[in-house]
Amino acid sequence: MKQLVYLLLLSLLVVAGNIKVEAAGFKDVPEDHYAYEAVLWAEEYAIIDGYADGTFKPNAIITEQQFAKLLANYYELESPYDELKKQTPAANWADDYYNRLASYGVPLNGYLHNQIRAAAIKRGVVAQAITHLAEGKRGLNDSIQFLLDSYISTGQNEQYENRDLQKFFGVANNMTRAQVVTLLHRMDSRNFYTISDDAQSIYENQSNASLNARAINAQHQLDKSMQQGIATKSIWEGTYTYYYKWGKGANDFNRRDAIISNATTKTFDISITANDGQQSGSVDGKATMTSSTKAVMNQSVNGNRCVLEFEQLKNALKIIEVDCRSEHDEGTNFSGTLKKQ
Repeated sequence: MKQLVYLLLLSLLVVAGNIKVEAAGFKDVPEDHYAYEAVLWAEEYAIIDGYADGTFKPNAIITEQQFAKLLANYYELESPYDELKKQTPAANWADDYYNRLASYGVPLNGYLHNQIRAAAIKRGVVAQAITHLAEGKRGLNDSIQFLLDSYISTGQNEQYENRDLQKFFGVANNMTRAQVVTLLHRMDSRNFYTISDDAQSIYENQSNASLNARAINAQHQLDKSMQQGIATKSIWEGTYTYYYKWGKGANDFNRRDAIISNATTKTFDISITANDGQQSGSVDGKATMTSSTKAVMNQSVNGNRCVLEFEQLKNALKIIEVDCRSEHDEGTNFSGTLKKQ
């Protein structure tokens, strides 16, 4: 159906003489531009839009948040009920796109940081993100090979062909807006519309993982050479989870998720969610170190009393709640030992 509409649209855009043909609304994408057909297609299906001055800026370096928008629009990903709790809390125009991608576990860097979202995205990250949705979870090399084998992308450095896959593909290079649209157009022409089983399973979320937990797991799916700003700074930092299914009913489970970030020698940021069947709650705050393995939080970011004691165990985190009634549903607390993911 997409191809039929696209062909009809092209037929309406044919003009006589020497008049320059442009993609509708984009005065800087003439007919002789290599990405003209791809941009025309992407605009028709509302995958892209341009700038206020009527340009698309096809040769501009694409940022991760711009790529996130295009990828979420291409797959028409649904928005989750939850929202990411970012470490840079200011509202960002790409928030909804990142919420959608996090719910499918798409490997990206900028889920929790507005600054990282605004940085240029590397070709290696693009390869892993696309492959995750189109084929399933893959490492960097397997993701590149998938794009090459499917004729979605080609390498950049011929001298490395059949010698060094990553250098041949140019994993550390930036991409332009036109290049990314061309990739998506090739995916469309090869009928890559279906979301992979891996991504769909993460979206269905049978383990009831929080959106932040899924985002962090997605970040760490990226090859270490492609990760930006998410390296662990201390033994405290990371995602900790407890899950116990005690019955066959949809609500017969207990779950705790804790995310520790921005750890220093004195403090760390903590975000916790808890769900006990029908009861649920969450709390965010800052804990203060009392020793090398222990810390305490006395109030939430909302200014409410909430006393939580933390103890760092081997690959686990012990949490004891003293009083956080103002921060969660009655009958739910944050106590327990959570395994580091």
